[in-house]
Order: sequence, then C-alpha cells, then structure tokens
Amino acid sequence: MSIRPRTPTLHFQLPLLAAIAFIGGCIPSANVLAPPPFETEELDSVLAVSVDLSGSFANRFSEQAYPLLLDVTDRFFRTGMGQDNRVVLSQMSGNSRVVLFDGTASELRSRFASPEELAGFLRLKSQPERSPIFDATRETIDYVVGIDGIGDSTRVLTVILSDMRESESDQSKRTTQGRKMLESLKRYREQGGAIACYCVDQNETQRWRRIFDLAGFDPGYSLISNDLVENPTLPIFD
Repeated sequence: MSIRPRTPTLHFQLPLLAAIAFIGGCIPSANVLAPPPFETEELDSVLAVSVDLSGSFANRFSEQAYPLLLDVTDRFFRTGMGQDNRVVLSQMSGNSRVVLFDGTASELRSRFASPEELAGFLRLKSQPERSPIFDATRETIDYVVGIDGIGDSTRVLTVILSDMRESESDQSKRTTQGRKMLESLKRYREQGGAIACYCVDQNETQRWRRIFDLAGFDPGYSLISNDLVENPTLPIFD
C-alpha cells in the first residue's frame, strides 16, 4: 500500500482518485510499481478504539467509557458520506494480542449488546498489571495503516481511552519503544489519520502534545482531553 502525505482539509468530499498509469512491456522495470493483483473497494471510514483496562481505569469502563465509545462511533459514522466502514477495537495491557475486533459498526453493536458484555470481553483478553502504552499505540496504529481499502478520501480516526501512563520502568526500553511509536504515528498522519486521547493524566498531557507535534499532526487533527464524558469534542478528520 502506498502512503503519501495529504494536505489537511475541513471538507469531507475529496476528489476521486486519479488513475495510476504504469509502463507496460515484456520486461518490467525495477523502478515501476506493478499493479495490485486484486482490486480493493475504497472504504469510507475507519475508526480504531484502544481501551486501557489497567488499574482503576478498568472500573470506569461500563459507566463512562462504554457510553463514550458508542457516542464517538455514532457521530463519526453519521458524519460519513457512505456505508463502507470498519471499526477496530484494541486493548492496552500485558496481553501480547493488542487488536481484538475488526468489523463494521453494526457488527460491533450486534456482538456486544451491553457495556457489561463488552467490558467482560475486554477484561478476559487483558492482563491489567501492565500498561504498555507505547507498544499498544504503535501496534494499533500500524494495524490501521495496513488495512486494505484506505484511500485518499477515507476518513480515519483513532480514539484512545487511557491515562496514557507508560508502565515500562526501564528507561532504555521506554526510549526505544517511544521512538518506534513515533515513527508509526508519522506514517499514520501521512495517511491522513486523526487521533484523540481521553481521560489523559494531567501529568502526561504535555508529553503527548509534544509527541503529536513531533509526529506532524496539524492543529485540530490531534486532541488530548483529561475528561471522560459523553458527547466529547472530536478532532478534525478528513
């Protein structure tokens, strides 16, 4: 999948993709990209939600995080122009499996009909003694970037529900993990993605603002909130 920078815009209707021309011949040139073997229908919207179930945050899920998740999902897809959408659900804990669900918005609601059902599923898949924020953010972002069907007009938003406090105590490992995450965030932003973090610890706010600035997010395309409420402010997304 080819990723190229896009100029931020407040309009949701974007020009159609131009046809990609390639040079034909008996012997293909090494500098010419071969066309994909199969055509992929372009998605209208992709929403990724990553939930931190470590520590006391887990107890707030059913009462506060679940309603916020539903509200963001409804508002994001209601703003879209089409019906081809994807929802990715991931978790931040000691469990090495980060991405837990990938489907449509309607499939998410059908599978998890209540906050208790979704919270139980997430707890079952999590190991709350750790909160590897850098690695979990990177893996979620990389998964989104690798989704087939994301094109120039696809609206992409990642929402993180976490205090954003990294649990890795080894400073060298933290630095390495942070740098890897930063490179993933840069690629994600080049693809046009927006990101929003809710319930961020006050002491982590400046750190994450700096991270998003270094990743190249333009004003309005990243959002950091210390609250966890329904009907939250959303960042700009194409």
